[in-house]
Amino acid sequence: MASLPAYAELHCVSNFSFLRGASHPEELVVCAHELGYGALAITDECSLAGVVRAHLAAKEVGLKLLIGTEIRLADGPRLVLLATDREGYGNLSQLITHGRRAAVKGSYRLQRADLEKGLPGCLALLLPDARLQAAEVAWWKARFPEACWLVWERLLGPDDEARLRQVQALGRACGVPLVAAGDVHMHVRARRALQDTLTAIRLGVPVKEAGFAFFANGERHLRPLARLARRNGRYWMAIVPGEFLEFSPEKAAAKARATTPQWPHAFARFKVPAEEFLGEYDSNHIHGVYGDYVEDLVWFCKMAGIEPRVFA
Repeated sequence: MASLPAYAELHCVSNFSFLRGASHPEELVVCAHELGYGALAITDECSLAGVVRAHLAAKEVGLKLLIGTEIRLADGPRLVLLATDREGYGNLSQLITHGRRAAVKGSYRLQRADLEKGLPGCLALLLPDARLQAAEVAWWKARFPEACWLVWERLLGPDDEARLRQVQALGRACGVPLVAAGDVHMHVRARRALQDTLTAIRLGVPVKEAGFAFFANGERHLRPLARLARRNGRYWMAIVPGEFLEFSPEKAAAKARATTPQWPHAFARFKVPAEEFLGEYDSNHIHGVYGDYVEDLVWFCKMAGIEPRVFA
């Protein structure tokens, strides 16, 4: 059985980001675990309020939890800060307290000067927009040496490819690597209506008048790994000819227990080296059918505009 690419969500707000996040921290943790994520960062805006609930849920399901925060600087970019150890957690807490004390209740104010000396024990993930310039990226790289990344979030917008080229160019110019994230605001897409309602309340307008203030689509949820692993944002079809095998009931049961017992299992010998298959196949199950339909499936892919990949 092939494994999906390892993935940790590094940018995720909960309902402790007031009138932004549409899911409880524990819902996000359980969902990330069920989707097979390697880790989840709870990064509420200038807050660690959701961390306790997230920690309890992560401990129960066995998911690695990363602690961080998203901040929007008054005179700089939006970024995510992630604590890597106890010192980083303390420094992050102190920064949040400073930002909250510098503004009226329910708000915060942080500036570049507050991070002039970096933040020991923390990683900085820059969330680029069209205004972010190379000089700004270089400034952050100098404050977070070996601990600064540019974030790329593919949210299926019309300008995804242009934005990706911009971020890649910035990274090359400044020597700053890219990291993937999802700008998660809800654990499942079904919370989209609630998230839209929260947005309208935050802006103080009726839902029907919020217009372009809403997100353009419902992609800001925890997405399945197979969806995140699409090639260049497009689906492809793996066609794997093989020979079905029969084992004794005892041996079949033992093999099933070694993976996921509640899934249906069939055992097959593929006509491709294991290294090649595991290196390219980025899903965790296969729909098996009897018969030779390779040619039919290839023709279907051509008609549907899907890339076929025959493992044989």
